[in-house]
Amino acid sequence: MGERLKDKRALITGGGTGIGRAIAEAFVAEGARVVICGRRPGPLQQAVEALHHITPHAHFVECDVTDPEDVKALTARTSSLLGGLDVLVNNAGLFEPGTLETTELKIWDRVFNTNLRGAFLVTRACLPMLLARRGSCVLSVSAAHAKAADADKVAYSASKAALDMFSRCCAVDFGDKGLRFNTISPSVVDTPLHDRSKAELGIHEWRSQMAFLHPLTNVGMPRDVALAAVYLASDEASFLTGMDLPVDGGMTAR
Repeated sequence: MGERLKDKRALITGGGTGIGRAIAEAFVAEGARVVICGRRPGPLQQAVEALHHITPHAHFVECDVTDPEDVKALTARTSSLLGGLDVLVNNAGLFEPGTLETTELKIWDRVFNTNLRGAFLVTRACLPMLLARRGSCVLSVSAAHAKAADADKVAYSASKAALDMFSRCCAVDFGDKGLRFNTISPSVVDTPLHDRSKAELGIHEWRSQMAFLHPLTNVGMPRDVALAAVYLASDEASFLTGMDLPVDGGMTAR
């Protein structure tokens, strides 16, 4: 076990699968104590059982991050389980394809509620714990598509772009209190988010098409994002705030 996050206490939203689970695994491997949350108890339970092979200090809480009462309960439970909070990872997210013409209002609201409202509610609820010890940080998982527009992603890309600015505004507002805010922007990462496309195209064709988007000619893996999160959560990044770290295989360099 490493010690880059030794004794840090972390809450990771959307932590049952994909990028969130990979971040939880990387955090505990570096000595952190974690709470993961999400809406589905099954994946959360499986993730925590796997984490328990590394540490007993891993817990899950069911929570809909768009619901203020759920978030209030999550905050109280996190405080009880961890005794405070040093790192918040806003990872819970939702992708729905669509253009301005094809995106229904209910879809627009669902995407923004998860990707932006959720981050706002959880961050605000956790703020007293984060401010209790100087040097805490908030990481939000954004997306390369917040910077490089792509077809059929209007709600997703707009919500992630708003999440970027939310993080930067908070970095300015709380910098003098020692609370850091940064974002990580993955491009295409092989997670359950893409299961539908992989089933339609076949895994090899999907990977080939997605790899073409990246100058590095491959597809990202959840661990790529998780290792970036470890760095930003560690004391090695203590002078970094208000920034975005692209983990995108060079996609936004074009």
